[in-house]
Amino acid sequence: MDLISILLALALEYFLGPMDRFRNFQWFENYLNWLELKCQQHSFWDGNLGVLITIGVPIITLLIVDLVLGEIFIGLSFVLSILVFVYCLGPDLNILLSNYTQSLEGNIEEDIAVIESNLNLKSGENQYDETQTISAILIKTHEHIFGVLFWFIILGMAGALLFSLSLLLKTRYEGVHGGFANATGELFKILIWPSSRLLAMGFALSGSLVDTMDRWRKVEGDTCDISQQIISESGLAALQYQENQVADQDLAKDNYIQCIKETQALINRCLIVWLTILGLMTLGGILS
Repeated sequence: MDLISILLALALEYFLGPMDRFRNFQWFENYLNWLELKCQQHSFWDGNLGVLITIGVPIITLLIVDLVLGEIFIGLSFVLSILVFVYCLGPDLNILLSNYTQSLEGNIEEDIAVIESNLNLKSGENQYDETQTISAILIKTHEHIFGVLFWFIILGMAGALLFSLSLLLKTRYEGVHGGFANATGELFKILIWPSSRLLAMGFALSGSLVDTMDRWRKVEGDTCDISQQIISESGLAALQYQENQVADQDLAKDNYIQCIKETQALINRCLIVWLTILGLMTLGGILS
């Protein structure tokens, strides 16, 4: 059932086009602002319990709605799971990256700036920083596709919503000091731990296996703090990327565009690998 839901959701996104206009989490921002106003003066709020309440209420509400719909007709619950999965996915990176390369080729500065902002690319001295761009794309891919996909498989629609809301909290409180902000960061680290390793394995199977495993082993640090580094390093190794400084700006730009296209192809191959393994596990009775 999970595989069918995922395939239908991806097909819905593909045939109907990007669903970004429906992915409005403003309700969560409003809810969070209201909670902060009501609860921030209480000691229990500034820590794990505050984060648990913040995320727990929407998830419990979703489960109640799912239960009610299931009592009416089981098909409604199935449809709800597909809609929630689609809702929790981030922007369509295939389209975003295709638009980015087209904008670069056409020198459309306004579009380039918007897309780079969406990809969290930081402008620096090197206009075509391939390493930074590839890493940012890979991390964004995990946040908006593979992380959601993993937790949907593990916990269903509640898992997908859990991951998405934890990402929103982490983004909102990144760089903020305090018990609540620290708890949001720790929760996100826990959630991305398993999916980041599985994504690295997907990169290894989709690209250079030997290079990926070798570079993965060289990543050092506390196991919960290096998940994003594992994603970027394994992806770079899977692409067999070698940093090469080019003085000629036109050539540097061409190499930069080619790196983005190769990264996009790696992500698509990795998604196929994940879906294939999921299909085999479903046929084997390991997953429902």
